[in-house]
Amino acid sequence: MQLSDFSDEFPRLTQRLRQAKLNRRTGQAYLFLGDNPQFLEQFAKAWATTAACTGNSPDGNPCKKCKACKLFKQDTYPEYIVLRPQSKSRMITVESMRQFEHDLSLAAMPGLMKIGVIVEAECLGDEAQNAFLKTLEEPPKNTMLLLLTVNARKLLPTIRSRCQTISLLRNKQDYQIAHDKGLFNILQKLKRQAGAAIAMKASAELTQMLAELRKDAEATAEKMIDRRWDGVDDPKIKKQLEEEQTARVEAEYVRLRETMLDALQAWFLQRYLIATGVQPQLLPQQDMLDAQAAIIATPPNPQEADEDIIQAEELVRCIKANVDERLAIDTFCLTVAEKTKRR
Repeated sequence: MQLSDFSDEFPRLTQRLRQAKLNRRTGQAYLFLGDNPQFLEQFAKAWATTAACTGNSPDGNPCKKCKACKLFKQDTYPEYIVLRPQSKSRMITVESMRQFEHDLSLAAMPGLMKIGVIVEAECLGDEAQNAFLKTLEEPPKNTMLLLLTVNARKLLPTIRSRCQTISLLRNKQDYQIAHDKGLFNILQKLKRQAGAAIAMKASAELTQMLAELRKDAEATAEKMIDRRWDGVDDPKIKKQLEEEQTARVEAEYVRLRETMLDALQAWFLQRYLIATGVQPQLLPQQDMLDAQAAIIATPPNPQEADEDIIQAEELVRCIKANVDERLAIDTFCLTVAEKTKRR
């Protein structure tokens, strides 16, 4: 992707960045703020491709002919260094930050800009942020730093003040992965009086969905492997590489799971709005309306819908506290689908 792919949604911003490239006034450090981590990564790579281009395209777009452009197109640009959460806690540690800074300090290939990207920068601990300050103030020559975040408030003021802030807020949450995995089709079965059989079937489907997410995380982490180490024989290095890969898988899985849990909570919050009489055209998540057609036709009891929100919050709390996933999901589904005597 290149900046022109984002022109319809952010015309002024993309034009400003292209003009900065034309005038050779690209900044040293940018803070990209948005509501979707994947979208931020796509935009960051598009801007990195533009900034790294050594051609002289008259419109500020990548020339697609220079060495940098060709390497980016092949996804083999060697000076594109990415730091992301790589543990179950989803924190970027000071040790990871120091390795990131070391990689940035190494000499770049002749003629190539070095680009350091911190994905989900809100996961940086205070110690890691403080360790990064000097590099942020004085990056190595011909280096550009890109920090991506959905929550800038978690970054220290000293970090934010040293970056040009680029707002990519779209004021909506993208739950495409929840649609693709069939989450909403599962959730529409969960309602009071549905009974234990439906609850356990829904629980099994949700558990299977998480298993699929883990496979997705493994596939994503596999693409991140640095193949330059494939022929290493040193047992200590091999063990370290295996541990790093395990951490990547776990971090990516937790990220995907959090996205799914966020979609689950959004479902029940919108279900409550329907229960209280909010008209469909005013609901925030318009992409859920098809799946919630039956709820709109026969709204649930507002009190029960409110109680279900609490149960959804409890499910999220339990899973984040490392309670057994299957047990937490079973309990949630059974509670929401409980059969009770109507007054």
